[in-house]
Amino acid sequence: MPAAAATTTSDRIHISACPVCGTRDFRPFVTVGPYSVVRCPSCRLAITNPQPSDRELGEIYGPDYVLVENDPVGEAMVLRSKRATADHYLDLLAAAGVPSTGKLLEIGCGAGNVLRQAAARGFDITGLEYSPYAAERARKTLEGRGRILHGEIGVLAAERDAYDVVVLCDVIEHVRHPADFLRDLHRLLKPGGTLLVVTPSLDSWSARVLGSRWMEFKAEHLYYFSPSTISRQLTGAGYERIALHSGTKKLCLDYIAAHFKKYPVSVVTPLVSFLHALTPAPLSNRLFSIVASGLVALARKPGAPA
Repeated sequence: MPAAAATTTSDRIHISACPVCGTRDFRPFVTVGPYSVVRCPSCRLAITNPQPSDRELGEIYGPDYVLVENDPVGEAMVLRSKRATADHYLDLLAAAGVPSTGKLLEIGCGAGNVLRQAAARGFDITGLEYSPYAAERARKTLEGRGRILHGEIGVLAAERDAYDVVVLCDVIEHVRHPADFLRDLHRLLKPGGTLLVVTPSLDSWSARVLGSRWMEFKAEHLYYFSPSTISRQLTGAGYERIALHSGTKKLCLDYIAAHFKKYPVSVVTPLVSFLHALTPAPLSNRLFSIVASGLVALARKPGAPA
């Protein structure tokens, strides 16, 4: 069969109603490669519609999907940024009164850096990862601590009321049915348990400034939330006490330049490359806090913790 026939537009998934408010009248928003992104005129949720087929997503989530540098210096740079950002998320949990002695589950754990930092604080850790390549990397990162499961959310169906904390870092925007997904996680949490969600925000300054060139417009991102739409999605799935924070990340210029080299954005990539070339090495490797494109939502499952 010719390669062009492997995936057709008829394989793509059409969304008939907004998963936040139920509206069926979408408005054109932006185009991301061959995919159209529409927006709900009622709640302002943005949706890739039609969505990539399973085959197309499988091709995207290959072994090279996660940013990895092939040299020891570059790899150390990525790890410093990832782990410092993970510590920031864990600090938010601690500030919200979540003890670090419970069971923590991360969905879409990638290379396992959040889990590694959580284990260092005392959490009993479990990671679930859809990509077999990333799951294997996470096992190497954790060096035998906790457990890493490969598959989809159904793998955890029997673990009802099992976790004190569930973490989603840049995951919810990839999920086909976010409302059902959040309800599944609700069942996994203990009464009084905490969900932490990190996702790109359409209300971020980078989204407003870059418009259609926003770096978060990607084929694999199926939904684009804002503080209001993620709050409504969480409330509809049964969560309460929702607290929203700016999506701060710990980055260095070396990491930012590597990211935009792998995921080029017109105007942004040349500008970042130019600045990177002018910056002395000690400065380009220094971590700093940046609020760029995301938000962090903390939400509780009703009930008192055990």
